[in-house]
Amino acid sequence: MAKIPYPASEWDEEAFAAFAEGRDPSPCPACGRVGFYGPRVSNDGVRFRACRFCGFHQAAESHAARAQPTAHDCADWPEIAKAPYIWWAAPDEISYRCPFCGETVTAADHLVTPPSEDSKHPWWRVPQGKNRFYYARFWENWPFTKGRIFL
Repeated sequence: MAKIPYPASEWDEEAFAAFAEGRDPSPCPACGRVGFYGPRVSNDGVRFRACRFCGFHQAAESHAARAQPTAHDCADWPEIAKAPYIWWAAPDEISYRCPFCGETVTAADHLVTPPSEDSKHPWWRVPQGKNRFYYARFWENWPFTKGRIFL
């Protein structure tokens, strides 16, 4: 993964391109997959870029790291693109509140194999190299992802 700090101005440019200008989704700088990577903002306002396929995670003004792939086993946990949704806990995150049931989830107790390391994972079948309209239509098939151009 890239070891160069990620300037906040670069995050601003990526977010503006994705959301205001309507550019096609970019490939992940770590795994090269399209449809999973993009700029994001956490609930506490931290700006970062991340990939839900390989776990690439980089906060603005920080170095790249790898997030922890987790999946809670609550009854409300969704399936997305024919596989359980993966919640990527930040590299230093010990626990998080499940967005579906509200329970506190200990990341270490719910680790799963990331799609990038499982060649049979259904997310490998997500088409690559398409435009933003294709991905918006693709991700709208799952209620939790409506309106996104990347997972």
